[in-house]
Amino acid sequence: MVPKCIQHRFIVPSAFSKKSSEWLPDQKVDVSLSCGEHAFSFRGLHPSWVSPGSWEVGIAYPPYWSERFGWTEAVETGTWLSYLDSECDGCDPGIFTTVSHPTPPPALVASLRHEQPTASGKRARDIAYALAVFDSEYQRNRNYLLEKLNSCLSRPKDSPEDDICDSRLFEYVSNLYWRGDETLLGPLLKLADSRRDVIGEIGTLYSNLLDRHTAGVLHGMQGLPIDTQLMVCGLAGRDDLAMNGPKRHRLADKLKATNNEVADRCLLEAERTSK
Repeated sequence: MVPKCIQHRFIVPSAFSKKSSEWLPDQKVDVSLSCGEHAFSFRGLHPSWVSPGSWEVGIAYPPYWSERFGWTEAVETGTWLSYLDSECDGCDPGIFTTVSHPTPPPALVASLRHEQPTASGKRARDIAYALAVFDSEYQRNRNYLLEKLNSCLSRPKDSPEDDICDSRLFEYVSNLYWRGDETLLGPLLKLADSRRDVIGEIGTLYSNLLDRHTAGVLHGMQGLPIDTQLMVCGLAGRDDLAMNGPKRHRLADKLKATNNEVADRCLLEAERTSK
């Protein structure tokens, strides 16, 4: 169904003028758009999403996808994103959907690899993360990011600010874990600290780890000192669980069901700091 275009606008076909409640549950629509040489396809949308308003369609590559999409699970798969952001008239909130693409653009990878040897500071950090996402010399770039993060944490708290030691570096390393690098779990748990200047609200990561990968995280915590275990669970309670009742109750049920010393200790500390 091709809509009528007027300058930089298009007329939403009258077939989509129904209210949201008037569509059957199994009715879906695929939306395809093109802009110059770029083509986008978003499948399985609710028909009510095709509504009059402002439509933004675009692409996002690492590292820049972190600025807008870092809070979503969309950056946990694929190597770049296409997205549709529709602010329909009278809608609050609007419509937002992404598609992850598995294959990185070869020209972009080549360009970053060419630039990397002479890059420094923030740019070197960002290039290492992007190339790790693109699986280009992954281990070397992953190790570079982790070493930089540990180096930043070893600096005195009153060290002058720089363009590397901020929470973005921590986000890059934690994102590589969510993307499947389970070897980063141990190093991430050992990072437990209150250094918000370097690791931001790390407790949110810990609450997500405990919620999504409960058994694996509790197993990884067994080899840590008790003080570190308490720090991990306390930060989870303070930074996230205190403001997220459903997650707090869900995680409490999971920890109670596990029924071992690490889980019991974690539950008590998370509950204490989330009050």
